[in-house]
Amino acid sequence: MKKKINIRHHLLASILIFSAIPIAAQTGVLTKDPFGLLHIDGAKDGSNTPSHIANDVVVSAAGNLGVGLLSPVTKVDLRSADQKGILGVGTNTQLAIVAGAGAIRYNAGGYLDYSDGDNWIALPLTAPTKVLINATKGSTQGITSGVATSTPIVGWAKSGDTENAFDIATGIFKAPRDGFYLVSFSITLGPGTGNIPNNTYIETAIEGIVTTGVTIPVFKTINSYPAYQANIKQNYISGNCNAIFNLKANDTFRFTVKHNMGAGRSVLADATLNNLSISEL
Repeated sequence: MKKKINIRHHLLASILIFSAIPIAAQTGVLTKDPFGLLHIDGAKDGSNTPSHIANDVVVSAAGNLGVGLLSPVTKVDLRSADQKGILGVGTNTQLAIVAGAGAIRYNAGGYLDYSDGDNWIALPLTAPTKVLINATKGSTQGITSGVATSTPIVGWAKSGDTENAFDIATGIFKAPRDGFYLVSFSITLGPGTGNIPNNTYIETAIEGIVTTGVTIPVFKTINSYPAYQANIKQNYISGNCNAIFNLKANDTFRFTVKHNMGAGRSVLADATLNNLSISEL
């Protein structure tokens, strides 16, 4: 006696078995050789040359989207070989807090805005000029010995000042904006009326005058002259100081010298030995 076979039961069992097995596959649209989890060949012309790939769109296993290339390495990668990887950004009326920090939009005024999470901020059309100052001193200036306060070095000659931020008469620099400034200062004092005394020093400093919330307002360097160098001969003494200042707009600093050589000394009238530089980082 023949048994009747219920085809519906067998079909259902087969579906249950195969649905329990995970299937890993790539999907190609207009291509039978996909290069990613999803690969669309826009012109259906293959992906053998850069010109063919230029019209392809690929989603990688990492979830990266590539337009015009097959191996995207960022979340959205537009660096196609045809040099047309342009990102179009439109206008929008969202609040910056809604768009979130890092969002970019086109402003109808002809520039881009970015969101810091609270406000839309316009990107500058041109990069601001950076501070770059070089100055030398080729004239003498007396520095009294043993005084408690330092002597500001004045009467500089500038060879460059992109922002006109350094006053050569007073030797004072005024920061045009918030930022970090790399500063270097060197000075040489000529021979005095006597030999270098025992255990003396020269102190060169870059001192903040007006500083808004600056952690380190004064940088100092001290060069000492121990006993074995003392009372031998009259000699030049020199010092230098280097610093990085984190300044707010309109903060100021100057360059000073202090020593205790026992007798007055003067800045040597040699511009090659007395110089300063200020560079905005």
